[in-house]
Amino acid sequence: MRFENLYVALQKLEAFILSSSILVIAGMTVLNVLARAALGRSLAWTEELCQFLMVTVTFVGLSYAASRARHVRMTAIVDQLGVPVRRAHTIVVSASTALLLAALAVYAARYVHTVWALGTVSPVLRVPMWVVDLPAVGGLALGAAQYALAVSSNLTRDDGVYLSHDMTDAYDDTVQPGI
Repeated sequence: MRFENLYVALQKLEAFILSSSILVIAGMTVLNVLARAALGRSLAWTEELCQFLMVTVTFVGLSYAASRARHVRMTAIVDQLGVPVRRAHTIVVSASTALLLAALAVYAARYVHTVWALGTVSPVLRVPMWVVDLPAVGGLALGAAQYALAVSSNLTRDDGVYLSHDMTDAYDDTVQPGI
């Protein structure tokens, strides 16, 4: 049960990071529009902060989407096949995705280390660029872990095809009124 608590806590942390980052981006965008209307020029620091937060949203969002099974899938043909074939397909795709994301996390970590060693800072806010790039490493590593958990769920559970640790491949065939 301890693992499940960690999993839930991580999802809540990711949701908080994503929602707060998006709210700050929205606020900074509005502030920048108002500054442009009132002052006749943009506030460079708001643009830079929004760029930093977009990196965070992109890579933390990767892990969050994988944990919620909200990633793009093209399975029109595979969906017509039986559960054992769909499960095998999901295992292969999830395992290869986990390996790819893990490799990208290693490359991103090397890049962050290089940026740290060079001492690069952002032009306006003077933030060390390795801090800005660090969410890429974390997001890629967590995304790899999410896909590895999907593989684990498919290998250890028999009650469906798991697209993530706790989300099965199911369709809602109910007809909704008014649609």
